[in-house]
Amino acid sequence: MISKIAKLANLIVEDKKMEKDFSSILGYVDKLKEVDVSEIKETSNLSCSNNVFREDVEIRKDVTDLLNLMPEKENNYLKVNEVFEEND
Repeated sequence: MISKIAKLANLIVEDKKMEKDFSSILGYVDKLKEVDVSEIKETSNLSCSNNVFREDVEIRKDVTDLLNLMPEKENNYLKVNEVFEEND
C-alpha cells in the first residue's frame, strides 16, 4: 500500500523505517475513524476571525492574453505536463 501511495505522489521511499512510520500513521487514522462523533456539534471556525464577503465581479480577458503568458502552446491550447500515468 505504501508503494502505491508513494507512486501516486511521485515519492521515492527507500527507507524501511519511513515505510513503518507511514504505516503507523495510517493505522492511527483508521483508529480515529472508530471514534463516535455523532453528538459533537460541528465547528466551522476555531479562531475569532470573521468571514470577508465580496461581491462577485466578472472580469473578461481575451484568451490570447493567457496564451501569450504560457511558455508552450499547441493549436490554441495551453501545453502542460502530463499529470496522469498509465496503470501498471
